[in-house]
This record gives sequence, structure tokens and C-alpha cells, in this order.
Amino acid sequence: MALAYKKWNHELHMKVVIYSFFILLCSNYAQASWSKFALVTPESETVFGLKVLMSPIENKPGTYTIKLKAVGYNHKHAWLIISQKKLSPSEQQLREYIWQGSKTKQDILVKAKLMPTGIGGLAEKEEVEKFYVVELDSKLIERSYIYIDFPSLVFDGGYYYSIALGAYYKNLASGANKPLKAMPKDGAP
Repeated sequence: MALAYKKWNHELHMKVVIYSFFILLCSNYAQASWSKFALVTPESETVFGLKVLMSPIENKPGTYTIKLKAVGYNHKHAWLIISQKKLSPSEQQLREYIWQGSKTKQDILVKAKLMPTGIGGLAEKEEVEKFYVVELDSKLIERSYIYIDFPSLVFDGGYYYSIALGAYYKNLASGANKPLKAMPKDGAP
């Protein structure tokens, strides 16, 4: 009788462990699902607390420097994405491609992880502001994006970003100085 009880107790314990593991596994995806995609353009950047600077390089005609603060760098990373053609807003949601390396419907030519300034070496300091700086030829900018996200699944929400560099180039080329929207009142990242 004691042996039968011990076997039943062990089986019950294993079932509880398996069910608990399954529930935890499912909750990871639920946690990440409340993240929001942010399409960043000159018109929307302040809504997301970003400022993207684009300027021509003096001695390199047709080449531009793009600079922005490294958003949540300790947790989030950034990638330069260059595609075969301009991507629609929904095509810029590259989370599965970044996290799992899965094939996308888009023809991605370049996926290069960006390292912010102030990282590495002996001079690295936590309190120093970090920036992503990229130089691009004007022929590539229209189909180039800076994608910022967690490198893998996390228990965090907030935003994951696609910065449409073509919109900044178009804005710079037209000389437009469009009004920017205000930051959300709820203090979202």
C-alpha cells in the first residue's frame, strides 16, 4: 500500500511540474505580447521620447550621418536593417526575424548590430550618454531602418521601434520643419 501511494504521489508530482512548466512557458509569450510597436518618423519621434538627427557629411557628397540616443541600451539593442525595397509599417515589425533569425517575407540585405558610442575599452562609464551613429549613402537611406528591440523574449513591455530613415531623409531634403506631437501623459517609454 505504501509503495502504491509513493508511486501515485510521484506521478502526481511529475504532472504538476509539467503543467507548471507549460503555464510558465505560455506566460512568457503573454508577457511579451503587451509590448507595442513604435514606427518612428520625424512626425512621431517625440511621442516615443526619441530625437533622430540626420545631417550631410561635409567631405562626402551624398553621405549622411544619423545619430540617436541609445534607447534602453542595457536591455535593448539596435540593428541597422537595409532591405531590397522600402518596407511598409507592418513589414517593419521584424521581431521574429531579430529574435529567432527566422526568414522574413521581405528581402533583407543587411542586418548589422549597432554598438553605441561610449561602450568598450577602459573609458566605459555607466553615466555617460550613449548614442548610435550610422553613416549611410543617400541611395540606401530610403530602404534603411534602425530597429530597436530586446534581443530575445523578455518579461517586459514598453516599445520596440523601427526608425524609418527614409522619412528623415525626405524631411531633410524638403527642408520641412514639421511640428512634433507631445509626449504621452502616462509616461510610456
